[in-house]
Amino acid sequence: MPTLMSDRSQGKLIHVAKYHPSRKKVRLLFLRRQSSNRYIWFEDTDGKEVETEVSANTVEEAVRLAHRKWKNQSFRTIICGFRYTLPERDEHGSNALFHQMVVSYSSPTGTYFDEELGHLCHVQNASQEALDLWKTTVL
Repeated sequence: MPTLMSDRSQGKLIHVAKYHPSRKKVRLLFLRRQSSNRYIWFEDTDGKEVETEVSANTVEEAVRLAHRKWKNQSFRTIICGFRYTLPERDEHGSNALFHQMVVSYSSPTGTYFDEELGHLCHVQNASQEALDLWKTTVL
């Protein structure tokens, strides 16, 4: 099982995805922030993270480019639930990233301060797959 957050030299883990290369088993992909405006996808290869050529300046762009690169190999991001901003708690929420799910589910109340948004946030309805991945990895 990969150690998602143990190798700090790779950068902070932002999100996780999967894809299915032809004639191979499903592989995990890790989106890591290497600097304030550089996000790179890493592929889990036999328990080691190997940098891919897919990188971007924003999370959204990195996910979009990954969809384009691996669209024929069933690329999909892990469902990490929905993030709601507090105190207004927007009605629909937005898709949560893996690191947001980890922070929220690690908090006793489920509430955390998101520095990028400048608001308190809460994540709920994460998939069992995301929770299992979080619980079985070294954080």
